[in-house]
Amino acid sequence: MRIGSTSGEPVGLVRDAVKHRNRAPESSSDRYTAYDEVWCVLDVEAPKPHPGLSQALATARSEGIKVALSNPCFELWLLLHFQFAGGYSTSKQAQKLLEQGDRCGYQADRKHLDYERLRPLHGEACAHAERLRESAPGMDAVSRNPWTDVDLLVGPLLRAKRR
Repeated sequence: MRIGSTSGEPVGLVRDAVKHRNRAPESSSDRYTAYDEVWCVLDVEAPKPHPGLSQALATARSEGIKVALSNPCFELWLLLHFQFAGGYSTSKQAQKLLEQGDRCGYQADRKHLDYERLRPLHGEACAHAERLRESAPGMDAVSRNPWTDVDLLVGPLLRAKRR
């Protein structure tokens, strides 16, 4: 497993993921090994979706890059560790809600948190994420707020780490 250092707009992230995946079998830093899966973690960024998000999702799909998408933002996934968040929110609102009560030390201005406070609540977050997805079957994730499928990436990573 390798985590990329790129952050930014969705189209660039997906393009970088494709390049990295293609380069891995010829790269000493990747031990000349192809990846089984390559993922991008993307936010919709409500109230107005990221420009190019649709293009990034289409490129990811056509290139076989998996996407863990959150609407409005990744902080929703973090918030789901502490509560079910079933109502519409903007990215800023989700970040402010996560900051309240010092649940995990999250600070929106620094994008910092204490992961150890989240670890024991992972099961709750997964259940909440699944409940969100089940509440609007057939609806596309870009239109569905709130939505996250970050658990589909994190769950297998944690299980692999335990082995």
